[in-house]
Amino acid sequence: MFKWLAAQYESRRARLQSRLEDSLRPAVDPVAQIASADWRRRGNAHLDAGRLDAAADCYRHGIEADPSSPICYSNLGYVLGELGRQSESLEMLLKAVQLDPTDFDAHYMLGNIARARGEWLQAIASYRRTLKINPEFDVCRRDLCVSLAQAGQIREARLVLDQGPAFAPNTVDYYFFRGNLQLAEEQFDAAIENFIQAAQLKPQDPAILINLGVAYIRKPDVFAAIKTYRQVLELEPTNVQAHANLAAAFQIAGQQESAVQSYRCALEINPEYLNAHQNLLFILTSVPGFSPAEYLQEARKYGARISARAKPYTRWLCTPPAQAPRPLRVGFVSGDLRNHPVGLFLEAILARVDSGKLTLIAYSSGVKEDAVSERLKPLFSAWNPVAMLADEALADKIYGDRIDILIDLAGHTGLNRLPVFAWKPAPLQVAWLGYWATTGVSEIDYILVDTVSAPRSEARLFSEALWYLPETRLCLSPPVTARPIGVQGLPALRNGHITFGSYQQLNKINSRTLAVWSRILARMPSARLRIQSLPLTYPDAAASMRDRLVAAGIAADRIDLCGGASRDDYLASYSQVDVVLDTFPFPGGTTTAEALWMGVPTVTLSGGSLLARQGASLMRCVGLADWVAGDEDEFVEIAVSRTCDLPGLEALRAGLRGRALKSPLFDAARFARNLEEALTSMARSHDKNVEQ
Repeated sequence: MFKWLAAQYESRRARLQSRLEDSLRPAVDPVAQIASADWRRRGNAHLDAGRLDAAADCYRHGIEADPSSPICYSNLGYVLGELGRQSESLEMLLKAVQLDPTDFDAHYMLGNIARARGEWLQAIASYRRTLKINPEFDVCRRDLCVSLAQAGQIREARLVLDQGPAFAPNTVDYYFFRGNLQLAEEQFDAAIENFIQAAQLKPQDPAILINLGVAYIRKPDVFAAIKTYRQVLELEPTNVQAHANLAAAFQIAGQQESAVQSYRCALEINPEYLNAHQNLLFILTSVPGFSPAEYLQEARKYGARISARAKPYTRWLCTPPAQAPRPLRVGFVSGDLRNHPVGLFLEAILARVDSGKLTLIAYSSGVKEDAVSERLKPLFSAWNPVAMLADEALADKIYGDRIDILIDLAGHTGLNRLPVFAWKPAPLQVAWLGYWATTGVSEIDYILVDTVSAPRSEARLFSEALWYLPETRLCLSPPVTARPIGVQGLPALRNGHITFGSYQQLNKINSRTLAVWSRILARMPSARLRIQSLPLTYPDAAASMRDRLVAAGIAADRIDLCGGASRDDYLASYSQVDVVLDTFPFPGGTTTAEALWMGVPTVTLSGGSLLARQGASLMRCVGLADWVAGDEDEFVEIAVSRTCDLPGLEALRAGLRGRALKSPLFDAARFARNLEEALTSMARSHDKNVEQ
């Protein structure tokens, strides 16, 4: 991990030792200092000879002799890192910078640990501290630039680059950095080209190949990413990032079992890799046969890890509302306040919130903003871009903002800031909207649900207490389109056959779902299946999906596979679909609601978790309970019987948009009142508990 440092170890250690010996230190027994220095010299000799375990033992003896010796802690931290023992390395390096805040080597290594975990904000903070102490540390400047680019902070990356020597053109570093900038700017083809050039100059460099794989995933050409990460693992079988990113590629490709296995491999190598742990939790919510109780156990492990890193607040600056009546200050933490399901569900609700009851504050952890972001901003009394704030700094800001209720809108999805919630910066903390299972974070008090998605009998399956919203936990804003998109007539009447559709991510289409779809198509020989998903733009992904469908018994000539489309074209494509077939146990959410708006009903299956009942909640909300199946056999029967009644299906389609808009699923004013009441009641309940 720190191989570049080993080559220059002696000279760097000599400079550091000289600096340390000149620095102020507490009075220590001279004999202890001599003993510690002797152990350190022995450790250095072992390190030169590659005897890392022996070196570590010597540095430990040095610490025993003189516990105030920062250089022994720093040396030991370095060696433990080389041995792959990151948690122990982190502990030693934190002690080193506590004893000597000027130890730029220790700060740099802390940055590398954070970067290896995918914790970009922490890595950036450590690299900045390093350069503040030693502005001539060009390797650190390079890594800071790359980390900023990978975190999407392009402007900051360019500013840092201007502060020191630029990368020489036509070198590995030059192509690597350009690739990272283009990756952050979503110029994926250009990024891939630069990473390939870097790899040609340095074929055995895992870091280059890892980022090349990221570019393929983001494109998303997932099968090229899988090939790239397998190449990395041939070079370094224990490369934790390669295992985690390979898992992500498998996940996007719909290969769930392989994804779970790779995430677990990453966590076996580094149990503290929080991003991999969260991605594992994400996929476990939809793995058939993995029970909610097992999921809760895994989620609590994650919660315990972030709690161990935090120092929770126990007193807050906000005065209890009961003591001084005022609007509640409600903070929303999300990286998805944009053209994303979270932004699309929030917009109409927040526009109708009574400012006399709730003051809304946004903490946007994303780096991208768009037209939806611009529409959301005026709905908040304050909009705080917080992507550059590390966890402790963000927690401190939220605490200082006197937030009464802090709401997480992400759960274990990308750009989440769940570790901030472990600091408990607000007296009440709530999970809602952007996730579909328990977070496992004990510092989050409540999760907002409805009775269909989370029956009271299942409260034991959540780390949070259940707080029920009437009717529905979700309310979609009517789609905003560039052109008017109306509901078209039933396609079956002009085509002469039924077209079933799916708009789900490929990872939701598992073998169990395919088997049920195959049974439906077997009962309806003239019916077709249309699947639209972004990865299907690429030939390898489309070929893989087609092979899976054929293996499930669906003839290739009955299949239409479609890739990505603009938002308007995506909505308009519902004119080609008669009925949507849901996936399970991971059903549609936004796509189901938008299909209803476009006049297309969904056959869904009600399962055994909040996620698995999401489709049931949405369909019941618009009065279509008869489209909800209790098991796979009923799913097949509903699909066949409803599509055999073309006049009934045509009449439903013609009136479904109006019906949906009048339902709680689209009635934002009604939902806003319910949300206000829920949060106000929470605050009252909390005040009473505090008083008692």
